[in-house]
Amino acid sequence: MISWLKGILLGFIVVLPGMSGGTVFVIFGIYEDLVRDLVRLRLKPYLPLFGGMLIGIFISGSLFSLFFQTYRDETAVFLLGCLLASIRAVLKDYYDITIGRIVFFLAGAALGFALGADPIGGVVVVEEVGLMYLFVGSALASATMVLPGLPGSSVLIAMGIYDTALFYLSELVWSRLMVLGAGSITGMVLLVKLLEKIYNRHRGLISYFFAGLILGSSRALIPNDFSLIMPVLFIIGFTAVWVWSGKS
Repeated sequence: MISWLKGILLGFIVVLPGMSGGTVFVIFGIYEDLVRDLVRLRLKPYLPLFGGMLIGIFISGSLFSLFFQTYRDETAVFLLGCLLASIRAVLKDYYDITIGRIVFFLAGAALGFALGADPIGGVVVVEEVGLMYLFVGSALASATMVLPGLPGSSVLIAMGIYDTALFYLSELVWSRLMVLGAGSITGMVLLVKLLEKIYNRHRGLISYFFAGLILGSSRALIPNDFSLIMPVLFIIGFTAVWVWSGKS
């Protein structure tokens, strides 16, 4: 039962931009065992955790889809605060600035700015996203999600498919959800160990690249209109992730 509850909590967290699932694994005390077992395809001990995670993702994804549909700008500015505050966790312990880190930061910012050209709009999908693009995006997001400090949902935002994934969840588009699920499993099983090795070897450079990616892609969450409640929502989202980042 505890594993199910932890999974539900994890599902809520990974949907929220700026929140790192890998950090939660560290807090739960299962990060090293999880990565090792994923590579060895020893998944049975984690089935309750993953089952609860699916429930949490479905519930939180459906809620955010509803919020986007009714309060697009208010929801976007809340998530914008969450996303920008996550830079603290990404750059944690890597505040020394070098030329290489600046280059990687600018490269990430440029890539995020280019990929985040289309604003996140909620539950109306104007164009169908290609199956391979969905698969690759979910694979990269799930593999990144496992690494402590790196928010996997930021990958979906940068690739412009965050709200698309929420739409598929809320509308139960099973054909697309199966592609997302297959990509997520592939990312966790096949990519996580490779990314972990690269991340541990070049942690500083990758952290700055991700910080730039987050900053550049944040333009997809800029609200179209302004209301007095928006600064409050931004502060709430920013503070929640900032405090979480400090504790983790």
